Amino acid sequence: APPSAMTPSQAASAWAAAGLAAFPFLFFVSAPYGKLARDGWGAPIDGRLGWFLQELPSPLALVTSLMVNHRADDPSSSCAAGGWTRDDGAPSMALVAAALWCAHYANRAVRYPLTRRMSHTTLPVVLSAVAFNVVNGTVCGSELARRGCEAFGARNLPGLALMLLGVVVNVTADEHLRAIRGKKDGGGEGRRRRDGKSGEHAMPAGGLFDRCVCPHYLGELIEWCGFAAMTNAASSFAFAFWTFANLFPRATAYREWYRERFGTGVVRRAMVAW
Repeated sequence: APPSAMTPSQAASAWAAAGLAAFPFLFFVSAPYGKLARDGWGAPIDGRLGWFLQELPSPLALVTSLMVNHRADDPSSSCAAGGWTRDDGAPSMALVAAALWCAHYANRAVRYPLTRRMSHTTLPVVLSAVAFNVVNGTVCGSELARRGCEAFGARNLPGLALMLLGVVVNVTADEHLRAIRGKKDGGGEGRRRRDGKSGEHAMPAGGLFDRCVCPHYLGELIEWCGFAAMTNAASSFAFAFWTFANLFPRATAYREWYRERFGTGVVRRAMVAW
C-alpha cells in the first residue's frame, strides 16, 4: 500500500522490517566515511558540509510531518487553541518529543561538524543518509502527530531520563575523540605511529573507551531507546532498532580497523560496554 494509505502502526512495522533486512547486510558493507572511507564510492564532498546536508532533513521531515498530520480541529481533541498544548496548558508529549528531536539534530547537524575536523565523504553516502532521515522523520512525525494532544506526564519521565543519559554518554565520548584528534594534529600526547600505510593513529582510552571501541555509538543507542520509551510509539521503537542495526555493524568494523593497526590485543567490545 502507498504510504498515504498506511496507518502509523503499519508504516512503523514496515520501517522496522526494512531495518531488520538491512542489519545483516551492514556487516558486509560499511558506509565509506570516517575511518572506513575508501575509493570507488563517487565524488568526494567536504565532510562537514556533507554531514550538515545529510542531518538537516531529519528535523525538517519530522516537523513537516507533524504539521501536516496533526488534527487539532478534531471534535474529540482536547487541544487548546494552536493545537500543541492541552486545554489545561500542559505541553503535549508530541511537542516535548519534537523539541528533543530538534535539539539532538541541532547538535548533530550544526555544532558537531563546526567543532571538529572531518574527512571527506561522498555523494552516495550523503544521499542515502538524506533518504533515511526523510523517511524516518516522516514516519515518526506522522505517528506523533496523532497523539498531539496527549499531555507529557510522569509516565514519560523514565524514558526522558534514559534519553538524557544517552545524550551525556554520546556527547562525552564525542568530545573525548575530538580531544584525541586535537592532540594528534598538534603533535602532542595521543600521537602514535604504527606503520607507513596507515600513518599515525591513537587508540582511545579512558572512561567507557576502556570497555568498548565506540561508546559514542552506545550513547546514541541509549538516547533513542529512551526516546522510544518516553513516547511509547511504534515508529520510535523502529527508529531505535534502526539505530542499533546501523551502528552495531559499524562499531564491529571499527574494532577490526583498530585491531589491524594496534594488534589483536584490542579485546574491547565493539559497542556494548557490559
